[in-house]
Amino acid sequence: MKIILISLLFYLFSFAISYDDVIPLGYESHNDSLVIRYRERENYYTNISFLWNGKSRYDMSFNCVLNNTIRTCTLPVKESDHAQMYSEKISACTENNGTFKRCGYDVELFYFPSPFLISEFKPKTRGGNTTLSGYYLELKERIYVPFESHYKDDQFYYAVEVYTIPGKFQSKTPDRINLVLKVFPGCGYRTIIWENRERLNFTYQEPNIEKIDINQSFLDITGTNFYNQSILVSVKIDNNIIDPNDIISVDFEIIKLKFNYSDPFSSKLNVQVGCCDYWSNQFQITYPPIPISSNSIPKLKGGLLIINGNRLTSSPSLSNNINISVTVGDSICSIVSSSSNEIKCNLQPISNSTFNNSSPIAVSINGVVNTNTLLLNYDIPYITTFSQVNDEIHIIGGCFGNINSTQIHINDKQVSGQIKSINNDETILILKIQNQIYNFNLSIESNSIKSNGINVDVKLYASINEIPLVANKLINFTLFYVNSSNINLIPTIKIINEKSNQTSKSISTNVNESVVSCSFLIENNCGIINYEIEIGNQIYQSSFSYESPLINKCNLNSNEIVTCICKGFVNKYNETSIFISNQSIALSKEINNSSYESISFQMKDEYNILGELYLNVCGLLSNKVIINTFPIFKNVSIPNLFGTNGGNIIIIGKYLNNNTNITIECNGEQIIIEKECKLKNSSTSLECNINLNGPNDKTCKLLFNNDNSIVSTFNLIYKSPSINQTSIINLKQGGILTIIGNDFYYPIDKVTIIGNGNGSGNSSSLNCNEAKYINDTIITCFIQATNYTFNNIKNGEMIFINVSTNGKSGISKVFKYLTQSDDIHQYSDARNIFQNLLLSILIILIISLLFISNL
Repeated sequence: MKIILISLLFYLFSFAISYDDVIPLGYESHNDSLVIRYRERENYYTNISFLWNGKSRYDMSFNCVLNNTIRTCTLPVKESDHAQMYSEKISACTENNGTFKRCGYDVELFYFPSPFLISEFKPKTRGGNTTLSGYYLELKERIYVPFESHYKDDQFYYAVEVYTIPGKFQSKTPDRINLVLKVFPGCGYRTIIWENRERLNFTYQEPNIEKIDINQSFLDITGTNFYNQSILVSVKIDNNIIDPNDIISVDFEIIKLKFNYSDPFSSKLNVQVGCCDYWSNQFQITYPPIPISSNSIPKLKGGLLIINGNRLTSSPSLSNNINISVTVGDSICSIVSSSSNEIKCNLQPISNSTFNNSSPIAVSINGVVNTNTLLLNYDIPYITTFSQVNDEIHIIGGCFGNINSTQIHINDKQVSGQIKSINNDETILILKIQNQIYNFNLSIESNSIKSNGINVDVKLYASINEIPLVANKLINFTLFYVNSSNINLIPTIKIINEKSNQTSKSISTNVNESVVSCSFLIENNCGIINYEIEIGNQIYQSSFSYESPLINKCNLNSNEIVTCICKGFVNKYNETSIFISNQSIALSKEINNSSYESISFQMKDEYNILGELYLNVCGLLSNKVIINTFPIFKNVSIPNLFGTNGGNIIIIGKYLNNNTNITIECNGEQIIIEKECKLKNSSTSLECNINLNGPNDKTCKLLFNNDNSIVSTFNLIYKSPSINQTSIINLKQGGILTIIGNDFYYPIDKVTIIGNGNGSGNSSSLNCNEAKYINDTIITCFIQATNYTFNNIKNGEMIFINVSTNGKSGISKVFKYLTQSDDIHQYSDARNIFQNLLLSILIILIISLLFISNL
C-alpha cells in the first residue's frame, strides 16, 4: 500500500512539473521581433529576463494574441535591444490561457527561435576565424555551433550518419552581433544546426583562379579557396574534366597537374577548378604560335615572306572563323597561305631606306600572339635549291639584288659574266654554265653580304637542233657537258614508244670541248617521242615532237565530198584522225604524203558541217578551220497559193544559210533572191518571199548558182478573187456599185450580177459595166438604170455577183436585189454599205501612209 501511495505521489509530482513546461508549435525570427506560436491550452512565455551572474540584466515582454486555437506571442525588438539580448541564462514568466503559472522558468534554446543572420556567412575553404553576423546569436552564451557536412569523402565526415562539426567561438566579446567563429576547413555546401533543430544552409567561398603558369607539360594553378583533398577537387579544361590521376597535388592556394598540349595549332583554353562541385571563374590560358625562322626579303621591293615554326594555324574546328595576321614592325603582311608549321604572306616594300635592317615579326592566330622574339633581317641573300634547265642553272632563293651589282662565287672564287638574269622579285637567278665545269660550290654576294653555299652537279643534257618533219629519218642532236672520260665514245639513242622501241648509234659525231654533235637514223615516226641518249656513264632522258599538222583549207563540193589541203600527217590512216566539233571521222584508206597534200572524206548527215575541223596526228593537234560549204538544192515546195503580190516558197536542200542567194526563172524571167529568205530546220530548208504579181499562174525553175543548171521545176498558182460584200444599188435607179473582197487583179475583165432564174429578155444575168481596179481589195462598176427583173427573186433577196479577171473568177451571193418599193430598206442598207466603204478606204489610206513613212 505504501508503495502504491509513493508511486501515486511521484506521478502527481511529475505531472505538475510537466504541466509547467512550455512547448511551442513553431518559431519565426525577424529583425524587429521574435514570434512563437502555441496551442490554445499550452503554457506560454509572457516576459523574459537575461541573467548574468544570477541577476537579471535586461527584461523584455511578449504580446500574445489568441486566434481560434493558435496563440501567437510576439516579442518586439528595437534596434537598441539587439546588443542587450545576451545572457548566461534566460528566465521567463509563463501563463496558461491568461492565468499566471510561474516566474523563474529556465528557458532552453531548444524551445526558442533561431538566430537571425544579417549578412551572408561564407567561410574560406581553409577555415579559420570567420565573422558570423546576426541577431540573437548569444541569447544564451554559446561555446560552439554544430555544422553538418554533406560530403562523405570529406576529412571531417567521420561517421556513416551526418556528423556535427563544432565551430568554436574564439573569444568573449562585447560585440554580440558580430561573433568570431573558428571554422574547420571545408568546401561546398554545409549546414548550421541550431538548438531548436532549425537549419541554416551556407556554402564555403567558391574557388577563384588568379594565374596559371605553364611549365612544359605541367600547369601550376594559383588562386584562393581551393581545397586540400584531391578527391573533392576537379579541373576542367575547355569543359573537359581531366583525369584525376593527372592532378599531382592540391592545396588551398595552388594546384599542380600534368597537361601535355600536343596539338599542332595555336589555341586559347578555358580552365576551371571545382571544389565539392562548386566551380571557379574561367581563366584563359594560351598556347601561342611559335615562329622560329623566316627568309629574308628585299627591303625596298618587299616580297613573299615565309615563316617557319610551330602552331602557326588554328584548330580545324574553327575553319569558318580563322583570323590569322602577321605584322612586321608596323607593316601588315598579307596572308597567302598557312599551315601548322608555315605561313606565307606578301610584305609590301618599305620606302624609307633609313629604316632599320631588321624588324620584329608578330604572328596572331585568332587573337593569340607569339611571345617569343623573331626578327626579319632584310636584304640577306640566301639559296634554297637549284634546278638545271638545259645549259642554265636556275638558282631559287631570295634577295639576289640586281644583275649589275650581284656577284657569283664558284668554289669560293668570284667569277663575272655568268649571270643571265635575275627576276624582279630577286627570287630566281639564272646562271650560264661553262662547258668545262661540271661540279662546283655556288654562293651569291649581294649588298656586300654573301649567301650560303650550295653544291651544284651539272648533268648531261641534249638539244635537238630543229623540229623534225614527219618524213625525216635523220635527227640531229647536240650533247652538252659530256665528261672528259666519255667525250670520245659513240652516243646511243633509244626510242621509247608504246608501239615500237628502237635503238641506234650515232652515224656522225663531232666533238668540241665538252660538246658533242651527233646524228641518228630513226624510222618514220610522228607525234611526241620519248628518248634516252647514253654516252659512257652519262644518260639523258627527254622527249621531242615532230612537226604538228597544219590545215590550209577545207572545201565541200556539190557531191558532198570534203577535201582538206594540209601537211604534217602520216600515210597511215590509223594514226591520222579527223574531228569535226570533237566528233571523230574515221578515214578508210591510206593517205599520200607530200609537202601539201589533200585528205578527202564523204560528208554525212550526222556530222556537224558548221563545226570546227581539225586533225589529230599521233596525238598532235592541228589548227582548227571552218569548212567552206556550197549550198545543195533538192526541190521546192509551195505551202499556200500565191496572192495578189506574190507569196512564199520553201527550198529544200543542204548546207543552206540566211546568206544563201537564190536564183529562179519564171516564164523566162530570172529573179535573184538575196535577203528575202529565212533559214528553217537547221540548214536543210529556206523559206523565201517571192514578189510576183498575179493573176497569171507561172511555171518556174530553181537554178544552181554556179552554172544556172536546173535543180527543180515548180508552178506558182495564184488565188481566185473572193467577194465579201457590195454596196446597195436600186436597179431601177442605177449607179456606181462598190465591191469589197480580196485578190482582185488588174485589169478587171467583167462584173456580172446573176439571178437564180430567167429574167425578162430571156436572160438570167445583168452586166455591171465600166469595171475599175482600185486595189486588190476594192473594185467598182456602173449599173445602168433598168426595169430588168429576175424571175422568182423577191425584192431584198441576196443574189450572186461574179468578178472575172485574166481567166480567174470569183462568185459570191452578196448582192442585194432591190426595187423602187424598197426605198426605206434600200436607204438603210445603202447607208450601212457606205459606212463600211468609208471605213475600208480609211484603213487603206492609213496603211499606205505607214508604208510610205517606212521607206
